[in-house]
Amino acid sequence: MRSLVRCFVAFGAAMALLAEAPADEAMRTFATAGARTASVRSYTSKLHVDFALRTFPYLKVHLEGHVQFERPNLLSVRFDHVPWFGKGFEHIKADPLVPGTWPQHYDVTSIARTGDRTVLEMKDKVPGNVKDVHAELDNDGLRRIQWLYDNGGNIDVRITQNPVDGVPLPSVEDADIRLPGYHVVAHATFSDYQIVSDAAAADGGR
Repeated sequence: MRSLVRCFVAFGAAMALLAEAPADEAMRTFATAGARTASVRSYTSKLHVDFALRTFPYLKVHLEGHVQFERPNLLSVRFDHVPWFGKGFEHIKADPLVPGTWPQHYDVTSIARTGDRTVLEMKDKVPGNVKDVHAELDNDGLRRIQWLYDNGGNIDVRITQNPVDGVPLPSVEDADIRLPGYHVVAHATFSDYQIVSDAAAADGGR
């Protein structure tokens, strides 16, 4: 059962995160990726997650929860109920999925453009277990982020964005988590978005 605890931790990390690129180019990339959501002050949504352990004991778990975002970069997930082996992970910070947080944690080593996507390779500012970080963005925001670990592990999250009231927000996220000894996949869907924009806040007198 210890592997199940590690599995849940890895899932939380997945929910929770080119030519040589000068820092100013990287910062322009982050700003462009967030341009279409810049007017969003906060939002909430319902979250529905199915994850499955693809190695023994081949468990499947369904989770219901809520997502909350507050500008500038605060993104969190709160699950309504978790299995016994997930206790302590009811509330997960998901800031690594917000590109605006990356300059605090990563150094961009290279940047390139493929079609409508910008592809970044990054490294942790503080040496640890993460070897490299790969990310793909377009005008709607983050589309993929991948953490590669020194032990050969890999957490790969792919994001489908759809407009909500004209604002591109995640509708589906798929995570593939491969760490020594086990393999987990997760499929998350988002619904019932409630968005507070600057204009709406101003109309409300705030």
